[in-house]
Amino acid sequence: MMIRTANDLKELNAALDKCKNPVWLMGPNDEAYNMKNEEEYIEGIIRLAKDHDDQLGIFTSSREDEAIMYNYFKKMAA
Repeated sequence: MMIRTANDLKELNAALDKCKNPVWLMGPNDEAYNMKNEEEYIEGIIRLAKDHDDQLGIFTSSREDEAIMYNYFKKMAA
């Protein structure tokens, strides 16, 4: 997952705002950032910006939120 522009970040924020439950940014070394928590969100975005790591992924805790994030990724891939 990569954030390339300010618009990409706005799109991510809009998708996260629509989610009702925790949305996790997770990495390979047991790192996890709750993107609905302000402090962890900032840490997660810094991690994304710093490393451009393709090993980070988004995980949701509900089907509804999964659909929201799926649509976000589908839009970003287009």
